Amino acid sequence: MTRTIAISENTYRKLKQLKDALNMGYSDLINMLIETYEKYRVEELKKLCSKLRVDEKEFNKIKEITEELRRRKWW
Repeated sequence: MTRTIAISENTYRKLKQLKDALNMGYSDLINMLIETYEKYRVEELKKLCSKLRVDEKEFNKIKEITEELRRRKWW
């Protein structure tokens, strides 16, 4: 199944440049960007937990709760 999305011309140019540089299709590129962003969020959460001196068990619980909240339907 394919979908059409609307993005600005500037965003399209940047996405196309990245796609061409990495020799990937748009879907693969967007999936890679999403995965990279998800890993970044986990790393940022780890840094924050470290600053707050949260132990590994508490960190895993926080991560589990945030993942559950992301999957939750609000309506």
